[in-house]
Amino acid sequence: AAMHPDERAAVFLKAADLLAGPYRQKLNALVMLGQGKNIWQAEIDAAVETIDFWRFAAKFAAQVHEIQPTEHPAGVWNRMEHRPLEGFVAAITPFNFIAIAANLPSSPAIMGNVALWKPAHNTVLASKLLLDIMHEAGLPEGVIQFLPGDGPIFAEGVMSSPHMAGMHFTGSTKVFDLIHATVAKNIETYKSYPRVVGETGGKNFHYVHPSAAPDLEHIVHNTIRGAFEYQGQ
Repeated sequence: AAMHPDERAAVFLKAADLLAGPYRQKLNALVMLGQGKNIWQAEIDAAVETIDFWRFAAKFAAQVHEIQPTEHPAGVWNRMEHRPLEGFVAAITPFNFIAIAANLPSSPAIMGNVALWKPAHNTVLASKLLLDIMHEAGLPEGVIQFLPGDGPIFAEGVMSSPHMAGMHFTGSTKVFDLIHATVAKNIETYKSYPRVVGETGGKNFHYVHPSAAPDLEHIVHNTIRGAFEYQGQ
């Protein structure tokens, strides 16, 4: 929080450059090892999307800070100052997509927050490399705290703390329902209302434009791939 927003953004832009260069194939290899992806899937996930997430996050953070009041009565200058949340953000990241593992703790950090990060057990090596890249890029120690371990124990610890200001989650609907219920039960213990943000599993429909109709075989093939390619998900 003590860093200027431009300095925070610079850290993650530098991290994206490091991942696009010297660390690209190492991260791909760790994703192949830990998550069972082939090189095509790993490149899309580990390298391409993580680089995009960090660069887009820096851009969107700048846009947030640029949003200012447009009305100024005579003798008055209205201005909005964006500050971090009053506490930490807990980030629980999934087993199947390392770019999400990078995004969930780093997006709060870009906005000046401290994040407690619990990665999925099969992503620990790749996730640790991501944290090392962020530190090499200039992220101060302790801004993102790396806490691999048992999910229920981590969740119980953070959600019972009065200092939990946010929960950033990707995982199953059942677990996210439990998180919402627990936060509601503990609501009087928190110093502020926690922001709870989550993404859960499911299959999306595909809207196919009529212009694509002549290539129906391609549409069917890639719809099946999109639904089930990674280990039958």
